[in-house]
Amino acid sequence: MESIQHIITELTPLLHEYGYYILALAIAVEGMGIPAPGQSLLIVASLLASTGKMSLPMVLTVAWASSFIGNSIGYFIGRQFGHILTKKEWIKPRTLSKLHQFIDRYGMLGLVISRFVEGIKQFMCIGCGIAQMPVQLFLLGNFLAVTVWLLVFGVAPAYLHDELGPILAFYHKYQMQCWTVVVVLVCALAWWVIRHFKRRRATSIEE
Repeated sequence: MESIQHIITELTPLLHEYGYYILALAIAVEGMGIPAPGQSLLIVASLLASTGKMSLPMVLTVAWASSFIGNSIGYFIGRQFGHILTKKEWIKPRTLSKLHQFIDRYGMLGLVISRFVEGIKQFMCIGCGIAQMPVQLFLLGNFLAVTVWLLVFGVAPAYLHDELGPILAFYHKYQMQCWTVVVVLVCALAWWVIRHFKRRRATSIEE
């Protein structure tokens, strides 16, 4: 809980001074693979919204749009300029190797899972671009990833701020179990979305 209090103390003045602009900028930049406290700012903004100092709908809207756009820009940077990034080693070979393994193993769902894995989440979208993941597949994965991320770090802190300490303690104690549940839920959601799109496509073809 001390670390959360430290983050709140450090970042609250930024939000007071620059509001939604700094939130949008930090989240978008983070999605492009540039280190920034986007996620931390989102948590603090959500906590401020729970006390009425910010608007929760506005925080969530800005965060979702900024994350989706920032991730997409990161993807297209990787897709168009990946050879330059790798040649100049702006992305370390070890990190690139981890990204490729992660993408090969989890595919589109890797975008969702990576949002919670430090060291990979910052470069995942660029990695998807370098790996030439199909655009449609990336956009669907990006949509799911941003939505799940926003629920965890945007919605939950606003409504569970009093229980945040015990929740984090529980998470640190049962990380594997928590992730098993998350992966199962995400897989179920992805299966439903894909099935829904296939049905719509089949219906449009028949018509």
